[in-house]
Order: sequence, then structure tokens, then C-alpha cells
Amino acid sequence: MNIKDVARMAGVSISTVSRVINRSAYVNPEIAQAVEKIIAETGYRPNSLAKELLRNKTNTIGVMLPRIDLGTFAAMFDGIVHALNERGYGVMLANTRDEFAEELRYMDLFYEKRVDGVLFFGTGENHGYLPAIAKLRAPVVVVGQSGAYLGCSSVFLDSFNAARAMVSHLIGLGHRRIGCLAVPDHDVNVGIERKRGYLAALAEHGIEPDPALLVVGTFEYISGEAGAKALMNCAGGPPTAIFTVTDRLAVAVAGWLQRNGYHVPDDVSVACVDDPALLSYCYPSITTMSFDYRLTGMRAGQLLIDAIEGAQGGLVTEVVMPYTLQSRDSTRVLKSER
Repeated sequence: MNIKDVARMAGVSISTVSRVINRSAYVNPEIAQAVEKIIAETGYRPNSLAKELLRNKTNTIGVMLPRIDLGTFAAMFDGIVHALNERGYGVMLANTRDEFAEELRYMDLFYEKRVDGVLFFGTGENHGYLPAIAKLRAPVVVVGQSGAYLGCSSVFLDSFNAARAMVSHLIGLGHRRIGCLAVPDHDVNVGIERKRGYLAALAEHGIEPDPALLVVGTFEYISGEAGAKALMNCAGGPPTAIFTVTDRLAVAVAGWLQRNGYHVPDDVSVACVDDPALLSYCYPSITTMSFDYRLTGMRAGQLLIDAIEGAQGGLVTEVVMPYTLQSRDSTRVLKSER
């Protein structure tokens, strides 16, 4: 039994049967009743995919993550799934490995699969996304940085002010020689904004930045260890505190320091931005500016569904997520300059 059979038995067109199935108001009540009677008598159940295609809607959202192995993205994805499931949407997940070619490939796949919208985790500004987004003809919400340059709504973290506040907190504890482990500028949110926040805090407190105390590496643990070694062997003298732009780097720094005879925080304070559960279980637990990543994911999911269902009225919306200081055991008041 298929939709053609139902249409033939009812003496109506296939499109009329589809309108009855989808509860369209543009069907004569008597005809609708006759079609529903045949559906009930025959036990016909419309294939869910066919029903979705008739509506030009699949109730599926494409989600592109740059790295599924990072706790921050996992937490955001959990929030996204929660928000989408609450509104009756499923998820198609893509792990792009932060590669532009992979992102474009998955955009094409999402187009072929007729997703209703896309949540796209941006790490850098690239106008090369514009043709793929235009081809989708579906709402796109950028997560992690502003999507204004793409004409897309976005949900992102207040990384600049979080970093500035974290470094200001260290300065308030008496530290003036503060090292920074950063990542490359191709990542706007983490690479540029958090480094800017570090430098802004120094400037606001009249501290001249020492170029040797700003080390740029990668997101990997091994880069954090190399950065800690470079800072502690700095020609101008080691820092009394080290600020890292990610949690992974802070964990690596604290570990390297303690394996090499330094005490955290007695010899060196360590602080960062980001707050997966791991930081509270480290020894010592690590001070951080915390974002609620699950809530960030939920807000992004809700914003996308609002766009799909017309609640935004086509407006481009930006949501900036706040931060909270989590003061833990890896920082302390500086008792004396070395």
C-alpha cells in the first residue's frame, strides 16, 4: 500500500492525499474525511522521509565541528542535541578536522541531504564559505565567532573580555611579569581575541609587554609543555604567572612545571580561559574564566530553529555568551618578586 493506492481508492490526486496527511487547510472537509477513512481502513502509514519531502522539510540539522576530540566542542554539541531534540529535530554530525576543504565538502553533503539548517563552528574569517552557504538556501548559524561577515546569525564567547579579566585578576594578585601561551591568529576567537585581551589588561595596568613572554604554539598538550619550558627559560627572567588561552595548554603547563621542580602556585601561578570538568580535578585545580559551553550549544540550536521556523523575521542576530571567574588552587597572591 502506497500513496498512489490511497489516491486511486479515494478517487483523488496524490497531491490531495499529501495535503490531507499534512493537515492542510486547503482540502474540502468531505474529501479529507473520505481519504482519512481509507487510510484508517487500509492501515496505510506514510513513509516518514516521503512525508518530509512533501513538506519540503526533513527536520534534520547539519552540525559541523572542527574537532570532536575537544571537551569544549563536545559540551556544546550536547547542548545542541538537547535543544534540537526538544523541538523535534535530528542531527547530522560532521567532523571537519578544522580543514576548509572538508567544511565545503560537508556543506555540499548537507545540501544533498536537504537539511533544514546548519550549525557551523567558525574558527576564522573566510569569505570562501559564501557560495556554499548561498547554495544551501537554508538558515546557517555560526558558533564560536561572529557570523556577521557571512550575513549569518551567531552565538559566540566573549573571549576578549574573558582573557582581559583573567589577566587583570592575576595583576590584582600582585603579578606583573605574566607569560602568555597563545595559538595562531587563524583562530579568531581563541587566537586573536584572547591574545588581545591579555595585551589589553597589561596596557590598562601600565605594564609594558615583554615580547619574550608571549609564546605562540598550537592547541596540543605538547605545545603547552614546550611553551612552559620557553617561558621559564626566558632571557629576561621567568614569569611569576602564566596565562594560557585554552584549558589544554594550562593542564600541560601545570604538569610540566611540577615535573621540573616548580611548585604551582608557590613558584608560578597558572590560569586560563575555558572550563571543562578536567580543570577542577587537576592537582592543583586550575583557575579559569569559565564559559557554559552546554548552554552555548543550546542557545545556538534554539536560534537556528527560530530562524527555520520564521521566528526571527529574517534578522541577523548575535548572542554573546558571558564568562565567570572560577578561582581555584593554581593561583595565589604574589608574596615577593623573584
